[in-house]
Amino acid sequence: MKENMEHMSKTLVIWLWISVVLAISGALMLYPIGPCAANVIFVIVKVCMVSGLLVMLFAKKIGGYCLWATASGCAVVMTIIKCVVTGSVTFLFIGSMFVDIFMPAMAYYFLKKS
Repeated sequence: MKENMEHMSKTLVIWLWISVVLAISGALMLYPIGPCAANVIFVIVKVCMVSGLLVMLFAKKIGGYCLWATASGCAVVMTIIKCVVTGSVTFLFIGSMFVDIFMPAMAYYFLKKS
């Protein structure tokens, strides 16, 4: 994959903007997730997700994808930990894990196509 993403498809750009909206809305719906330290880590992870997406959209650098995908993986792990700690699995938890896996995976697919 190229370091510079000068020619992003319209589909990819739309997908990335939808991902920004979902990352922000997911943060607002899931916060707070637990103890103070977990909340701080959660906010850092979400800021990294949105930052990575914005790097992809404006700087057109693949490093943004790496940051977003890594932060999304961390978000999945944190959601699993929250499920274990609370002893319950809600639709919101499952939906957020799905989004955190599916959105970067599809973006990767669109990147490879363009």
